[in-house]
Amino acid sequence: MVGAVGAVFLTLLSTRATATVVIHEVAWMGTSRDSSEQWVELYNAGSRDAFLQDWLLINHDGSVSNRLHGRLVPGQTLLLAATTEDHLAGVPVHHILSGPLKPAGDQLTLLNGQGQVQDFIDQWHAGCSDQFATMQRVYPYTAGNHPLSWKTSTIRYDIGYGTPGFRRPPDYTEQELFRVYHDEGTINVYFNQSALIEWALPGNQANHRINLEERIIERIRQARHTIDLATYEINLPDTVEALMDRAAEGVQVRLLVDAKSPSDGERNARYRLMRLLLERMARGHDGRLGSPDSIQLFANSPIFAVMDPEERLSHGLPRVPRDLEEVTLDVGRGQSSGRLLVHGAEVSPGVFYGPGGQMHNKFLLIDDYRLLTGSMNLTITGVYGSERNRLARVPNGNSNHLLDIHSPTAVELYRDEFNIMWGCSGVQPCSQAALFRGAKPQGQIPHQIQIGDYDVQIMFSPGYDVVPRITDFVATEANTSLYFCIFAWSDSALENVIKQKWEGSPDDLEGEWTGFVLKGVFERLFWNQWWSANQNMTGRTADRASYNNPNIRWRNTPPVFRDRESRKLHHKYMIVDAGTAYNPTVITGSANWSRNANSVNDENTLFIHDGRIVNQFVQEFYARYEQAGGEVHTGEYRVRQTAPTGAPQSRHQNL
Repeated sequence: MVGAVGAVFLTLLSTRATATVVIHEVAWMGTSRDSSEQWVELYNAGSRDAFLQDWLLINHDGSVSNRLHGRLVPGQTLLLAATTEDHLAGVPVHHILSGPLKPAGDQLTLLNGQGQVQDFIDQWHAGCSDQFATMQRVYPYTAGNHPLSWKTSTIRYDIGYGTPGFRRPPDYTEQELFRVYHDEGTINVYFNQSALIEWALPGNQANHRINLEERIIERIRQARHTIDLATYEINLPDTVEALMDRAAEGVQVRLLVDAKSPSDGERNARYRLMRLLLERMARGHDGRLGSPDSIQLFANSPIFAVMDPEERLSHGLPRVPRDLEEVTLDVGRGQSSGRLLVHGAEVSPGVFYGPGGQMHNKFLLIDDYRLLTGSMNLTITGVYGSERNRLARVPNGNSNHLLDIHSPTAVELYRDEFNIMWGCSGVQPCSQAALFRGAKPQGQIPHQIQIGDYDVQIMFSPGYDVVPRITDFVATEANTSLYFCIFAWSDSALENVIKQKWEGSPDDLEGEWTGFVLKGVFERLFWNQWWSANQNMTGRTADRASYNNPNIRWRNTPPVFRDRESRKLHHKYMIVDAGTAYNPTVITGSANWSRNANSVNDENTLFIHDGRIVNQFVQEFYARYEQAGGEVHTGEYRVRQTAPTGAPQSRHQNL
């Protein structure tokens, strides 16, 4: 039978060069999680919709016989997998593979509803069982059995090598995804720009050029009970759809966002888009406010609906939101009127916070075990850079990183912080009890927790004196080196402590280089701002000064640079004593190093004390540093391998 099918197929192939629907990828070897977790991916490589009603995917002995249904639009994939889950590596499983494929060799036939052969594979022409690397079509996706039509995938995904859910253009720069941990006590670090993996410790290459939205959506799809998201901005349509899908499936979704000033010209267009998407989430898939699939929204200040009828209709919203209450509220020092979309926190009964302070957090809590946080805003510019890049899935947005942490303890701490801003632990926000900015409890002590083998400190702003604690840590713990990538740095106390490390003096234009290694990259947007730390570091005299930003110039200019990224350098991280046995630490989170981030904005910060996590940040830092014009010299990274007698020892000696 198979021989006859193959002959028919070859005849069909001679009359058409390109198939419409092809068998695009076969994981005949399974996944690293389970060798029996095999999967097959179909792909519509044509220009028209394919209606799959009564199509069949069968193997040579009938042990696999899947009857298909539905519609496959151009560029879309369909996944058949031998799994008990509804997703495989974050990709929806459309059909359960009906039986096992033969790893030693098998054949697959795809038949349309009229029994005509659409695609046929006579044997496994590629793939690797040792590395769980799939057999994958070579562009331009022609049907056929020729060995050159297939390759062994070299693209890493969570549980092997392959591209389930393929939707990238053929010239896409592939993601360098080296490993993803799922177990409790693990931390995954993802960078959306390049990294220099030649600086990696053995088996510790940094995940880089990663589409951070895909990482987030995968975790959202894994939620079974609750999702709590605190985000400064959100305008990513796919993330919004993923949240709406989970809410429609019964997952409780609470969304805390930052309100913006209407006079903020830079962000006005993004803010309008965010408000339109917020209303979509508030209405859910059924379009009704307060329905079971509605996402619960809250903000630090009231948010009003966009009223332009054309904009509303283009996003599937009612032309006029008559079901939103029209109100006039006391907001900040004035009054604001409009259709109330998102309720805000009340300073006192009937009086709301103004939008001046920022709810600047970027963290996501999945059920009671997973935390995602970092520097990235959930925006098109933050992830992709442009709408064109978003449609092509090219993650060329602002330079950012994402931490993916499996820790019930960390989630509990972050959820407590979320509930402080939400006003309660319930589904509905409690506006009169909600605390933001300086209203939060002051004098808080950092949370010191264990996440697997990692020592971690977690703190929030305001209330924890985060920037002074960073300053104190540098003063007491930084022994040999400090690297940083920073979006905005105006805190002079932190700057002066580092000056003391660098040239042994806190005074203006005094000091000699001590041998301390200091390298850094500043966002170029603020390079010439009078308040930026780079002004004093480079020995320039700013055109003004203040009590918090005195002109204390450095005598010995350290190698710090303005960035040369394609978009903004949005990181906020500091690396202390990398490659040493002291206490290698990375400090990161949502907070810039400023008075506002410490005392006004709502932020989160983590200190991670671990040599291998630090090493991954070093790989990313060196890429940013070299791109900015700096030089990395062989040997400087490993300044000292052993600490002197009496120095604090790291718990993690895997350096």
